[in-house]
Amino acid sequence: MARQAATNSPEFAFAWARVAELEFSFGHSGKALEALNKSLALAPRNAESFALKGFLFAQKTGLGTRLKWFDRALAVDSALGNAWLGRGLCRIRRGDTSGGREDLLVAAALEPQRAVLRSYLGKAYATEGDFARAAKELELAKHLDPNDPTSWLYSALLKQQQNRINEAARDLEKSEELNDNRSVYRSGLLLDQDRAVRRRQSSRHLSRCRYVRL
Repeated sequence: MARQAATNSPEFAFAWARVAELEFSFGHSGKALEALNKSLALAPRNAESFALKGFLFAQKTGLGTRLKWFDRALAVDSALGNAWLGRGLCRIRRGDTSGGREDLLVAAALEPQRAVLRSYLGKAYATEGDFARAAKELELAKHLDPNDPTSWLYSALLKQQQNRINEAARDLEKSEELNDNRSVYRSGLLLDQDRAVRRRQSSRHLSRCRYVRL
């Protein structure tokens, strides 16, 4: 439908932006960038497009470059949750855990019904050692979107940090079970990558459980 909209109205910048988002979600970086550049050429002040460019360049440029795209998005639309999310994740990667968590808190406050924002905020709290707030955000994320595996994965990591090994293993299994729900908007390759992350974590849990039994 997005491609059809762009075909029917090739000057419609937001149609190209939607095509770019979908191509990106399937891991087609080249096609996503091509569509995104068309969108920005037609609407050079589209905040969503700036934010998407920050995410698109996640593995191709330094953190400073990515931060600039998210800052540009926020300069145009300070209420854009995705821009706050992207900037927060970049700041955490830079070692500014507190600043990044503040950005994620703003994102969740702006779009309180988005489960994934709550999941990332919960992970940030866990990184800071604030396990109570982390658990609260992750439980809220599970409630907001019961079919999203992200909150279950981060919940497993949190419980592992707390030495709640059996509960962590159950949450991890639930995350694996829900992983295929993402096939609606993620390619087979990216789903395989998701599974690989969970299997690595599962192996760590099993090793930890054997150690505890010994």
